[in-house]
Amino acid sequence: MQYDTLPLVNYSIENQRLLIDGEPVSFFSGSFQYWRIEADLWSPILERVKGMGFDIIETYMPWSVHELGPGEFDFGHANPRHDLPRFLEACRSAGVKVLARPGPHINAEMTYFGYPERLFADEDMMARCADGTMVVLPAPPRMFPLPCYHHPRFAAEVKRYFHALADAVGGARALYPDGPIIAIQADNECSKFMRANPFDWDYSEHAVRLYRAWLRDRYSDLDELNRVHGTGHRAWQMIDPPRRLAASRRQDLPSVMDWVEFGEHYINKAVSDVAGMLREEFGDGVPLFHNYPVTLPVPPLDMTGAEEYLDFQAIDSYPQRTAYHGVRAGVKFTSAMSRFPVMGEFSSGSVYYALPLSLDDQKFTTWAILMHGIKGVNFYMIVERERWYGSPIKRDGSVRESRYEFFRGLLKEVREWGLEEMRCERGVLLLLNRSYERLANVSSILSPNSRLVPQFLGMFERPADMLISNEEHGLGEPVAARYARLLAFWYWALDAAGVHFAIGDTSAPAELLSSYRMVVTPSFEFMDRAVQQRLLDYASSGGTLVTGPRAPRLDSRMEPCDVLGRNMRAPLETRLKADVFGVELDEVSLYGGEGDGSSFTYRSQTGSGWLVHVGIVPGVFCCASDAEPFAPMVDTLARAAGIEPAFVPSDPLLDVAVWRGAAGTLLFIANPTEETIEASVSHTGGLTFKDMRSSERYGGELFDISLEPYTITVLGAEQ
Repeated sequence: MQYDTLPLVNYSIENQRLLIDGEPVSFFSGSFQYWRIEADLWSPILERVKGMGFDIIETYMPWSVHELGPGEFDFGHANPRHDLPRFLEACRSAGVKVLARPGPHINAEMTYFGYPERLFADEDMMARCADGTMVVLPAPPRMFPLPCYHHPRFAAEVKRYFHALADAVGGARALYPDGPIIAIQADNECSKFMRANPFDWDYSEHAVRLYRAWLRDRYSDLDELNRVHGTGHRAWQMIDPPRRLAASRRQDLPSVMDWVEFGEHYINKAVSDVAGMLREEFGDGVPLFHNYPVTLPVPPLDMTGAEEYLDFQAIDSYPQRTAYHGVRAGVKFTSAMSRFPVMGEFSSGSVYYALPLSLDDQKFTTWAILMHGIKGVNFYMIVERERWYGSPIKRDGSVRESRYEFFRGLLKEVREWGLEEMRCERGVLLLLNRSYERLANVSSILSPNSRLVPQFLGMFERPADMLISNEEHGLGEPVAARYARLLAFWYWALDAAGVHFAIGDTSAPAELLSSYRMVVTPSFEFMDRAVQQRLLDYASSGGTLVTGPRAPRLDSRMEPCDVLGRNMRAPLETRLKADVFGVELDEVSLYGGEGDGSSFTYRSQTGSGWLVHVGIVPGVFCCASDAEPFAPMVDTLARAAGIEPAFVPSDPLLDVAVWRGAAGTLLFIANPTEETIEASVSHTGGLTFKDMRSSERYGGELFDISLEPYTITVLGAEQ
């Protein structure tokens, strides 16, 4: 097909918004799965979707639904519900744009997740565990083995389906403006199906070949690989990946960490290959995206790497209102790390076997994700179907009034307030370290699951190292467990001080780091050489880097490297189980300061900026109240970095976010607890605020406010 003769979408992503033909798209959509609804109801339902204010719908296009047999497909001639061209035409006629999700994996609570059942008869095509057995996904209603995306026969099968689908809908002619499609998803929730422990899978032949090729690209020279790994391989094809954790010496870690990092490449290569197939069928005139099944995409997920071949990415969440901080952390991360932060699946009702979600959950959590930086949401499901409950539109086209009115009001407020044109104001970046995250994944005691799973358990409201072993792996301390605790400490300490912060990871480019006045990140005895240099450059260029407790002396290959560490002092004394601000910490290091005194923290100038070394190893911190004694310390660090406190609540359990733009200033205040909170909020600038819903006014540099349990109040600054 010649795409240069067809009208293509003129799209771009600027300032975290999708633009088509230079105009920003209001990226709020709802899921509508056409093959589960009678075809005659499609148009009436689309009109009801528009009645809520939605201009976009999202739909899967399942392989298993449209395939009748190998190479034989039904796009409407056998079953009217499968008439995808008719459905797309109904969307176009209704003035509704479409987010297309053709898979090959779709889940959608379908048996076999949208893969044709016949694929599983080809055992050679299936992924393998470390012992050579097939990998089985225990998903309701029926478990099934998992395919290896890197097997050439699987790729050929996917390509054949994509070709048939594109041919049925007219290829690029289905794209906007001729057709309704404005974006296409490359696969779905590619995360090794949450079985992301590095020693679980994939050890199939084609995965191991990919691993060897990845190592060759990484090291180029076999002798160099043997030196770093401590091995004696005589040929690249003789290399076998580690099949269990065997790291009693620090010299054992490089080969283990390479295998863990390869898991990220395994996922990105799979999605990239699918994206390439879609480009072949639909051309370059449409943005491609992907979504992750969790709110915080820690390794083996890699948002930075994925944006080298995708236009944007999304996260998924189906939270109860009690999961506020887990959702908040993930949104803070995605809104900082992605060029267009989207919630690809966000609860509108729920699946029958998950935790029950009420309309009260929906109201609170929806405003929570918007409060912390999400710029587009796909509500899953807007139209109900089997194996689902609680959508605003029922399967027969009738509506649930309370839910329908919620969405109508939500979209009306978002657009009238100008929220989409605003940016969340945050001066501090809390930086996750990908090397330490990989080590934490290795150290998971909940195999075959990984660092992804605790997100469903309340990852910040429970001990951060609850599912991480205390093994040292030949290092001087249990880095993985201590890293997890330190990350939780900084999360809650920043919260307790009322500091507005984002979350990122060490794959963040220098340009992103430089947009924050202060970067906070844990450091231990080893740290990737390039990361050390990037952090030092950040501080030297005028930023404030807060790190510790250790001065890195090794790189990720466990070779000497003190790019960052040479700018940090060795402690004069280290105390175990020491009391700081009335809180017992696991360890405190003291450093020489000015005069004869000593302190667990010091600041040294680096170029035109500062490096702040904080020498503490915390215990368990599970809420802002736990960290409240450290709020004055964090406030001092922020002020020294040039960040003046703004909109700080007197009760640390309240949460505040500030949005600014041409339309003005919006102040979000959340009460994520089950108790009513009465508190005051301090601010400077002499602004007067008005409640955007009740019109109640708040003035002065300190105003009182009362928030009911699980509510979010939005105040607008008056001109």
